[in-house]
Amino acid sequence: MQSRPVAALVRLLGEGRPLSADALVAETALSHRSVTEVLRQLEPWLETGAGGHRLLEAAPAWGTTGPEDPREAERRVQGLAPPRRRRHLDHVPATARTRLHRARFLAARYDLDGASVVCLGDHDLTSLALALLAPRARVAVVDVDDALLEDVDRAAARLGVEVACRFADLRLGLPPDLAGAADLVFTDPPYTPEGVRLFAARGCQALRRDERSRLLLCYGYGERQPALGLKVQAVLHALHLLVEELRTGFNRYEGAAAIGGASALYVTRPLAATWRAIEREPAADPRIYSHGPRSVEAAERPLPDGLARELPGMLPAAALWRLAERHAVARPEHRPRLPDPASVDLSLEPALAPRVLLAHRGRRLRLALPAGAAAALLEPDGWQARLLGASHRLRLVVREGDLAVLEAERRDDPVAGAELLARHLAEHPAAAARNALREALIAAGAAATRNEARALLAPLRQLDARPADLPLHLLRELAEALPRLAGGGETGAV
Repeated sequence: MQSRPVAALVRLLGEGRPLSADALVAETALSHRSVTEVLRQLEPWLETGAGGHRLLEAAPAWGTTGPEDPREAERRVQGLAPPRRRRHLDHVPATARTRLHRARFLAARYDLDGASVVCLGDHDLTSLALALLAPRARVAVVDVDDALLEDVDRAAARLGVEVACRFADLRLGLPPDLAGAADLVFTDPPYTPEGVRLFAARGCQALRRDERSRLLLCYGYGERQPALGLKVQAVLHALHLLVEELRTGFNRYEGAAAIGGASALYVTRPLAATWRAIEREPAADPRIYSHGPRSVEAAERPLPDGLARELPGMLPAAALWRLAERHAVARPEHRPRLPDPASVDLSLEPALAPRVLLAHRGRRLRLALPAGAAAALLEPDGWQARLLGASHRLRLVVREGDLAVLEAERRDDPVAGAELLARHLAEHPAAAARNALREALIAAGAAATRNEARALLAPLRQLDARPADLPLHLLRELAEALPRLAGGGETGAV
């Protein structure tokens, strides 16, 4: 990914005129050590004399493979309509020109052919712009907004590009299939020190632990608020992130008057100390935004007494999530004890409800939710009830105003067909959806071999993630596909 300066050096050597090592340093801005190392590697193809070095014949150019029609790709990038703004998530849309500017910069700065790029948050659709301008890059988006993920996924299909979409509340963690796999992470986080710290730390967790990986982060502050800029720079320093480049005014926004409608791009490089720092990173504060109930200045909002009484032994969402993850990956003899009942307040994070039900394997779980989210889970003919009801008996405990408490009790009665497939997903929360379904299809009698199961699953998309990390629209597609997948598997039961 960091081959562009080397490519420039090789191009210069192939132009025919001999160049000294010092001249190559001056032309490419590579260190003398790096130049001499490249010259050593190229020695069999070099002619070296008093005037310097040159290649015996010109080398073919290399770099990011662009689209067949760059102008058409750029026109499509500029035509992308940003998703609906959500103020409580600090959404401020970047201009269409900024979207294109970002993609051009990334494709020109880095060799992205075969590289893995993760966008943490993507209200500005940077992922789609990059997928159009660097079609051989492997692009993924992580976001807490299911509607945005659906917009990105649908737009990618219309544009004929591939963008993997993952749901995650970064305060809880990063989807495991993206951890340690990215060459490049791009993020435009909430502009609070808490938000920048969280997104930067999760971005580093997504990166490969080598000297070539990079984290690119956007941040802006008003010229009258230098203390805010200093706080964010202190966050980057605490994570031992080297700022290789700072491009002021790189991003422009339709709004954000408090920061002059612009922000800088920080090109950062993780160091060895960065990996140690993120391993010591404390649990994230749930208040990371500038606006809404999860803003850094928001007061605590206790639940009404009538609901709180129905939530014994309540745990923070992050603590319950981490407990469920440890239980899912541990060997049976080392699994932590799951409280019965476990209770969690998701009244401000209702999108976590179906994910918690997919991830948590305790006997009883109580959730405080907005009444609408509880109703969606309890709707008998709804896709959530069909997907989650195979493993849980869901019931309303109490409703007070626009809030409710819902109980999920683990089922252990025999099931068959589509219910067997759905239960298998919930029984194997750490497995990729594809792997869990492949084994479930064989258990249900819908496939005789793994190859047959793979063929049945081929039409479904993005099954390399855990079910809990899939956007809601993909979970809905999965739930609706289960009866078809079960096929003749009605004879199997567990």
